[in-house]
Amino acid sequence: MEGWNNAHSIEERVEELLRSFSGIWWLKGPEMWALTTWRIGGKALALVEARSEEELTTVLDHCDRLEIPWRVLGRGSNILVSDRGFRGIVVRLGGRLAECSLLSGGQVEAGGGVILGHLVQFAMEHGLGGCEFLAGIPGTVGGAVVLNAGCFGKEIGELVERVLVRERNGEMRWWGRDELSFSYRGSNLREGFMVVVKVVFQLFPEERKQAEEKVRYFSLLRKNSQPLELPSAGSVFRNPPGEYAARLIEQAGCKGLRLGQAQVSPKHSNFIVNLGGARAWQVEYLMEWVRREVYRRTGIWLENEVELWR
Repeated sequence: MEGWNNAHSIEERVEELLRSFSGIWWLKGPEMWALTTWRIGGKALALVEARSEEELTTVLDHCDRLEIPWRVLGRGSNILVSDRGFRGIVVRLGGRLAECSLLSGGQVEAGGGVILGHLVQFAMEHGLGGCEFLAGIPGTVGGAVVLNAGCFGKEIGELVERVLVRERNGEMRWWGRDELSFSYRGSNLREGFMVVVKVVFQLFPEERKQAEEKVRYFSLLRKNSQPLELPSAGSVFRNPPGEYAARLIEQAGCKGLRLGQAQVSPKHSNFIVNLGGARAWQVEYLMEWVRREVYRRTGIWLENEVELWR
């Protein structure tokens, strides 16, 4: 099979992959700009939806066997796809992997493809709270757990009890709380090509009215501080220890900086917004410009929070 892979182009291998699927939904040549919150990016070779653990195993095992690059896509936040697109398979979790279920003791099991807002709504409907701060984050459970998404002093890792992971060797295994290591915008689940398939969250009893008030509060904070009216990918850079990237960018004189239709937001300088038709190369150029200006003035090298797909 290795010789076959070397002798055939990646496009031919993708064709072979798609022909082998039975009952699995797929789409050739999806426009990635339509699947990302930045509304930027060229085509991928194919988009595949895995609606169960079995389908996910089938898709990723075939990709690995045929040596086809793959990425798991949530709601398309926190990523910048190249203008040339992604020469591989984009996998989306749907079906049972995008559903929530209630367990005992205030626990909720959510598939990796569950939209964060849906998780919050499900918890409220069952008299549970603790995850309200996630309501306005445009992501899915899987990506949020891998990156330990958070805001306003709270992080999703604080709620995680256990995680079903598709490991680098292709095996599915539940990781307990003692095996998980969460850090600022990261976790040990980020190491290698591991996929968060399901997550069990430990929540606590809360009246719906209180939970709804918290959601409104966090939503108002976002509306007042973030450029929600324009496409973006959220925070572009990680906050350095003891500092805020937005403050450093503003002090470096980069707030409002613009290249083509990409602009460092005048409302929140750690956001780069798409004014309409921005290209990935423009965003990357702005990112480097900002990074170098901050380094020149402060000696601090800003690290990406967004992931680049090429």
